[in-house]
Amino acid sequence: MSSKNSLVAASGVYALVGLILIFFPNRSLSFVCTLAGILMVGYGVVAVIGFFAGRGTDAFAFRSDLVLGVMAGIVGIFFLLHSDFIISVIPTILGVYILIDALMNLKRGLDLRELGYAGWTTTLVLSGISLAMGLVILWNPFKTGLILWRVIGGVFLYLGASDLWSVLKLDKLLRGE
Repeated sequence: MSSKNSLVAASGVYALVGLILIFFPNRSLSFVCTLAGILMVGYGVVAVIGFFAGRGTDAFAFRSDLVLGVMAGIVGIFFLLHSDFIISVIPTILGVYILIDALMNLKRGLDLRELGYAGWTTTLVLSGISLAMGLVILWNPFKTGLILWRVIGGVFLYLGASDLWSVLKLDKLLRGE
């Protein structure tokens, strides 16, 4: 496959992922949760097997593999069995993170004011917007989670379209058209 064809294919994949996230955010979240659970269980199994396979050797460095493997397996099983809970917690964690970051920026804005920086109000306004966004996410985390996935889908759709346009434009220019 030529470089151009792989870039066109990648653009198509971006656009497809974007459309899936826009139109099927619930299924996308479930899929991501299931995939993460399967990967963690898989890692856990490999780590535990690796621990027992190297048991008779001087494998001091691999002793933590048993603990990490078991923990990864447990977390993976939790992801698989309770994906609805995981999906509902992600936006809440994101909202809390945004609130903390907004409050830290608010403090920086006030520090800039005390230091006499003329543009301190911009920092204050931006932190206020971030604070509002964090509160909106915490007010209804599931709904904003779906909106967030749709926004991410829109970004992927845009990336696919813009990449495709630039690849085709560059190809056209290289051919001298």
